[in-house]
Amino acid sequence: MSGPLTPRPLDPSTPSAESDSRTSFHDYLETLNRRKWLAIAVFIAVFGLSVLSIVRTEPVFEAHATVMVTASNPSDIFGGAQNIFWSNQPNTANYVALLQSRSMAEKVAERLVDPKMLSVSSVSARPVRDADVIQIVVSAPGPATAVAVANAYVETYQQYDLDLSRLDVSAIRRFIEDQLALVGGRLDSSERNLAEFKTSHQLTDIDAETRTLIDRQSQLAAQYQQVITEAEGSRAELAHVQSRIEQEGKGLTDKLGGISSPLVSSLQAAMNQLEVEKTNLIIRGFGENSERIQGLDRQIDSTRARLRIESQVLISQQGFVDPVGHLSGLFESALTLSTGLAASKARQEALASAVSGYDVELARLPEAERLLARLTRDVETDRRVHALLSERYEEARIQEVGRISSVRIIDRAQGAGQTKPNVRSSLSFGLMLALALAFGSVFAAEYLDTSVHGPRELERRGYSVLGSIPQLSTTGRRLRRRSEDVTSHLITHTDVESSGAEAFRMLRTALAFASAERTLRTIAITSPGPSEGKSTIAVNLASVLAQAGSRVLLIDADLRHPMLHTVFKRRKKPGLSDLIISSSSPDEAIFATGLDGLFCLPCGTIPPSPADLLTLNATRALLRRLAGEYDYVVIDTPPVLVAADSPIIGAMVDTTVMVVRAGRTALEAIDHAHTAMLGGGAHLTGLVLNDVNRSGRYGRYYYYYYKYHYRYSHHTADTPQAGGERPEADS
Repeated sequence: MSGPLTPRPLDPSTPSAESDSRTSFHDYLETLNRRKWLAIAVFIAVFGLSVLSIVRTEPVFEAHATVMVTASNPSDIFGGAQNIFWSNQPNTANYVALLQSRSMAEKVAERLVDPKMLSVSSVSARPVRDADVIQIVVSAPGPATAVAVANAYVETYQQYDLDLSRLDVSAIRRFIEDQLALVGGRLDSSERNLAEFKTSHQLTDIDAETRTLIDRQSQLAAQYQQVITEAEGSRAELAHVQSRIEQEGKGLTDKLGGISSPLVSSLQAAMNQLEVEKTNLIIRGFGENSERIQGLDRQIDSTRARLRIESQVLISQQGFVDPVGHLSGLFESALTLSTGLAASKARQEALASAVSGYDVELARLPEAERLLARLTRDVETDRRVHALLSERYEEARIQEVGRISSVRIIDRAQGAGQTKPNVRSSLSFGLMLALALAFGSVFAAEYLDTSVHGPRELERRGYSVLGSIPQLSTTGRRLRRRSEDVTSHLITHTDVESSGAEAFRMLRTALAFASAERTLRTIAITSPGPSEGKSTIAVNLASVLAQAGSRVLLIDADLRHPMLHTVFKRRKKPGLSDLIISSSSPDEAIFATGLDGLFCLPCGTIPPSPADLLTLNATRALLRRLAGEYDYVVIDTPPVLVAADSPIIGAMVDTTVMVVRAGRTALEAIDHAHTAMLGGGAHLTGLVLNDVNRSGRYGRYYYYYYKYHYRYSHHTADTPQAGGERPEADS
C-alpha cells in the first residue's frame, strides 16, 4: 500500500499552490484524451465533408495562351500617312478590353467547330507587367475544350488585327479594282470605235506629226487620270481617318479644319507650288529621271517631312483628350492627306490646261483626220491609264498581302491543367480545417463544461481529495458466500486485484490518517447530486474496512431512494426508520451481508418526512448505541442538494465524505453542497472523485500498480473470487 495521503483543509477560499494554478502540457493531453471521441467525430465529419466536396465538384481545366502586341507603322501605296489605326506605342489596356468584348466572343464562336464550347468556358485576359504581352486564360470543364477555345481566341484576335491593319489598303485596292473595270470597258469601246471608223472611212493611219501630238496628249491625259485616281484614293483614306476620329474623339472631326498655323499654311502653299512646277516640267517633256524633276522631288519630300513635324507640334498644342492613345496619329494623318489632296488639285488643273491646249491643235486638222486623231488619242489614253491602274493595283495587292498583324502569338495552348478541384490543396485545407475544428470543439466543450474531471481541479479550488476511484470494470469475477449473490457493487470482493479495489484500500488509508488526531467511528457518505456513485463508494468503503478485521455496520440512511437492500438482495424493512420510531432491538433489523465483518441496516419503512424523522433525539441515540457496538458505522445519506437529510446526519457523525463524479458533478454544485454541509455543522474530511477515466493520467497509476504490484507480490486473497457486473450509479 502506498504512503499516507494527508488531506488538506476543506476550504475553497484557500489559494492553491502556484504550481497547481498553472495549466501543464499534461492537462491539455488529459483534455484531449477525455474528449477524444468528440474530436474524432468532428474530424471525421469535417474531413468527410471536404472529401465529399472534392468528389462532387465539377472538374475545371485551365489553358493558357500568350500574345504580344507590337507597334505597326507601314506607309500607304500613294505615299500618304502612316497606318491610321494604330499608334506607335501599343495600349495594352485597350487590347485586353477588346479580347474580353462580346464582339470578339462572337467571332471566336464562328471559328470553333462547336460554338457551345464557348458557352461553357470562362475567358479572361490579363496583361503581363512591364511588357506588351497579354495572357489569355480559359477555364472549361474539359481539357480539350479549354485548349481549343484558348487557341481560337489568339488566332481570331490575330486575324482581327490583321484585317484591321489592312482596312485602308483594302479600300484603295477595291477602288483601283473598280477603276480598272471601268477603264477596261472604256478601252474596249475606244478600240472598237477606232476600228469601225478606219473601216468606214478607209483610213489606215495618221501622219507622224499628228502621231507625235496624239502621243503627248495621251501621255498627259494618262497622267491626269493618274492624279485623279490618287486623289480619289486619298479621299477614301481621309474618309476612314475622319470616321476613326469621329468614333474615338466623339465629335472632334469638325475641329480638324480649324487646326492650322502660318507655318503649316506656308508649307502647304510651297508644296502645292512645287507640285505645279513638277507638273509643268512633265508637260514640257522632262522625264522622271531628269535632274530638274529629281531636284523638285527632293524639295517635295523635304517639305512634306517639315509639314509632318510641324503638324505633330501643332496637334500637341491643341490639348485634345486622347482616350485610346492614338488620336494624335489620326490627326496627323488627316492633315497630311488634306495637304496631299490640295497638291493633287493643283496638278489636276495644270494637266487639264495642258490637255486642253492639245485639243486646240487637233481642231485645226481636217475633219476626218481630226476624228481619227481623237479616236486614236482615246485609245492610247485608255491604254496608258489601264496600264497605270494595273501597275497600281498590283502594288496595292502586294502591299495588302505584305501587311502583317501587330499581334504575335508567343505561346499557343498545348495542354490544360486541372484547377478545380485541386485535390492536394483541398485535402490539405480540409485536413487542417478538420484538425482545427476538432481541437477547437474539444476546448470549446471543455470551456463550456463546468463539471470536475480530475483531482487537480478540486485541489486548485482548495478541496482535499481523499481518493480517486477509477471507472469500475464489469469483467470481474462473482463471489458466492453462504449461497448469497453479491453484485458488482462490491468490486473490493469480486475483483480484489483490480485497480478499483486498490483505490478503495487507498481511500481507507487516507481516512485512517485523517482520524489520527481524533476518533473516527461514524462516517457519512454523501454527494452533491444523484447518480454520482455515493452508494457504491459507501458499500466498498465498508467492505475494505471489514477486510482489515473491523466489525462494520453499513446503514442505508437514504430514506427517499434506498439502494443497499438491493445490493445485498435482502429485505428493506424493518430498518433504520423503524428503529427510530419504535424501541425495538437493532438485532431485529440488522442482517449479515455474507461478507466477514460486514453487516447492514436497511432503510426500513419510508417515512412521509425523512428530515423530521432524522432530527429526533432517538436518531442521535441510536447512532451512539450502534457506534458503541461496531468498530465503524458507514452511513449512506441522500444527496446534499436534493434533500436536507445529509446536513442533519453530518452533524451527528464523526466525519463526512462527499463523493463527486468525474465528468458529471459541476464545480458550482460542489461549492453549494460544501457550503450547505458546513452550515449544518458537519465535519467534512474531504472529497472522493469517482468514475475517473482509466485511460487518463489519474487512471494510469492504478493500472501500473495492478500490473506490477500483484504480479510480483505473494499476496493471496483469503476469499474465493467471483465475477461481477459494473455497478449501477445512484439515482
